[in-house]
Amino acid sequence: MSRRPGRDPGLQPERTLLSWQRTLIVVIATVLLYVRDPFHDVTAATGRAVEALHRLPIGLVVLAVAGVLMVHVRRRWRATDHGCHDDATGTPPAPVARPWALFLLSGSVAALGVVVAVTAVLG
Repeated sequence: MSRRPGRDPGLQPERTLLSWQRTLIVVIATVLLYVRDPFHDVTAATGRAVEALHRLPIGLVVLAVAGVLMVHVRRRWRATDHGCHDDATGTPPAPVARPWALFLLSGSVAALGVVVAVTAVLG
């Protein structure tokens, strides 16, 4: 009988880090598209123009949240020796991101979704 090779302890945390990075890149791309949208001429279709300055603060807040999360995930990744052990106790790895990061990302994406829906209905 052949024995299965041992599990690579750094593989799962690395996939988790990559998924965080992909998620944050998609959030950043979505915000940039949201901020860019008012530069198109919407006055002909709807009769009302939504000022780009109204969308800019929302975009900057979500971009700041994405930046904070990216810095947090990268620092935690390095502090846990690339996800191989917990930073404080040396025990098996903890999640790459803290729970507050999950709530912050979820809240900012939900808030962006509500703002996009409201501007789509009103504008």
